[in-house]
Amino acid sequence: MSRLNLAHLALAAAQNIQVADEVRSDPAVVKAAKQFAEDGAQVLRSGDALVREVQSSWRRHSPLTEGTGTGE
Repeated sequence: MSRLNLAHLALAAAQNIQVADEVRSDPAVVKAAKQFAEDGAQVLRSGDALVREVQSSWRRHSPLTEGTGTGE
C-alpha cells in the first residue's frame, strides 16, 4: 500500500491556495466579477418589472375585474 507524503500534500495545497488567490485578484477576473454582479442586479430589477406588468395586465384583462372599477 502506498503512503501519503504529507509534506508534498501540504506543499501542493499551499501552492494551490496561492494560485487561487492570484486568480481571484487578477484584474480581468475582478472586472468580470463586477460585471456579473451588475448584470445579476439588472436581471432582478427586470424580473421585478416583468412581474408587475404581468400582474397589472392580468387585472386589466380579467373578467372578474371588469365593471368593478378596479381595473387600471
